[in-house]
Amino acid sequence: MVAPVPIENGSQVGILVASSTSIFIAAFFVGLRLLSKHINSGFDYSDYCMVAALLCNTALHTCCMVLVTHGGFGFHIAEIYTRFGPETATFFFKGIMTFALLWNATVCLSKLSVLLMYITLIPVRSMLVWSRCIGGLIIAWNTGSIIGALLICRPLARNWDFSIPGTCGSQPAYYFALGMINIFTDIFLIVLPMPYLYKLHMATRKKLIAGALLSIGIVTWVVTIYRQTCLPGLDFQDMTHSGVLATILSGLEPAIAIALACLPLLRPLLGRNNSAKNASSYGYGSSTGSGIHSKKATRNGSRPFTELDEDHEDNPDSDGSSQIQLQPVKPPYEVKVSPRSGATRSKSLASINTQAILVKTSWEVTR
Repeated sequence: MVAPVPIENGSQVGILVASSTSIFIAAFFVGLRLLSKHINSGFDYSDYCMVAALLCNTALHTCCMVLVTHGGFGFHIAEIYTRFGPETATFFFKGIMTFALLWNATVCLSKLSVLLMYITLIPVRSMLVWSRCIGGLIIAWNTGSIIGALLICRPLARNWDFSIPGTCGSQPAYYFALGMINIFTDIFLIVLPMPYLYKLHMATRKKLIAGALLSIGIVTWVVTIYRQTCLPGLDFQDMTHSGVLATILSGLEPAIAIALACLPLLRPLLGRNNSAKNASSYGYGSSTGSGIHSKKATRNGSRPFTELDEDHEDNPDSDGSSQIQLQPVKPPYEVKVSPRSGATRSKSLASINTQAILVKTSWEVTR
């Protein structure tokens, strides 16, 4: 392990503060998400994927802070060589490559978690197909990015030892392309649930609220676009100084994305309708209890959905949220036996006197 580097300038302090804040923000919102899911419906694969993203995010920013304390991050590269020795510079360039690999893993897992959340909230076949396609694209992109990071300099050791004979591609161009593809995948994630949301029998105001929650990831675009403007002027030979702002923004981006991806699932913590543990605020409906449901029961009986409560305009104590959901019920089974004479005898194994969507399974035995 190389010797520690003293904290002497504002760039070092800025990196340490930004990384510490990023770890805290991501951990705080993931913790709230897990508490909310525990209260409401239990955990699913999207939560496990988000926890994995949180661990990668923590490792990402731990790496960034170690680059400050032991890699001279924040100093000019020439000063690092003269004051702290070449071992410190080598440590930094090895660490910055590790940072890029961890960034790809964090972004990939956070985006896959969003897709898994969509599948839970909107459990229809078309959503499953689209989510698999986009998920495959995200995995392929991040895998290619990791391979690119390892092959951009040949031999590999030239990433941290420029005295070795070999060649390197343009690192700024690599990071710029990484950011642009990241924006495109964010667009796919934001647009994906909107057609399903549009088709819901729900008040326009509530559709807008649900749409805003599902598209809140747009906020990360501000960070991404600002970082993209910093990359053309990046001098990788003096990355320890010129790359401070770009690295801070690169670290903030996945942390903010993780936090924002948790926001749509935090409603149970507000204390409203927690008794309905099999329903969330917005959803098509699913076995896990998360789902987008209809605004209210049709009072003319045209939609036989189970009524949960009256809407806000009829019930002053209501919080104005959606009051009707598709609830699973145990389907009755009906057995019919038809002899040759044509007579029919039937036996109903269950009877449910409630307005609900029923699924009836029948068997017919003939000779």
